[in-house]
Amino acid sequence: MGWLNSSRAWHRVLTAILIATAAAGTAIAAESPCATAEQAQQVQAFYRENPGTMPVIAARRLGMPETVVVSGLPAEQWASAPGSAFAEIWTAMTGWGEVTFLIMKGSNVFEIKSAVGAGTPSKTSQYYNIEYKHPLRGHLRPDLYDAIYAIAIPGKEGVPARGIITYDASGDAVFGAFVSGEGPPPPASEIAKFDEVMALVRSKPPVCPRG
Repeated sequence: MGWLNSSRAWHRVLTAILIATAAAGTAIAAESPCATAEQAQQVQAFYRENPGTMPVIAARRLGMPETVVVSGLPAEQWASAPGSAFAEIWTAMTGWGEVTFLIMKGSNVFEIKSAVGAGTPSKTSQYYNIEYKHPLRGHLRPDLYDAIYAIAIPGKEGVPARGIITYDASGDAVFGAFVSGEGPPPPASEIAKFDEVMALVRSKPPVCPRG
């Protein structure tokens, strides 16, 4: 009888573990940084009506994490790489001319026109230090970046918004660097440089599968 009671107790424990595991799996799936087929349809329908919208704005209007928005774009409009590729991608960006950096903090968006300064890893911390040569300078924490996206979204006036955006584990953008967006198109030489960096991003293991 004691063995039977013990067996029943273990059965209850095992059942509780299985239920908890299933719930955890559901939570992980719900928090996936990648767009589902249904979400991709919503994102693409939004962009057909609102071309050129920055992903940060689209994410707020759609009520989705920003990484879900960018991974829900048509496959030819984006590429992704893990955060571990940051230093290589940033170094490739230093060949660009002046770009627009968008830095998001809460509901605030800062725009800074600057070239991409060379960076070096700190020897005493996890910071990645940007040289004090251009308007944009500072100390980054790429070890906290989960994903890097290159995007080329068709714009209102036919000029695609081309940029590189870094994302943290929450799916929110840390900052973006845009070669083009609103205004006149950049020179063909700058577009070619962006395309080279986008190809570099595309050569890395993708964070999300591309449809």
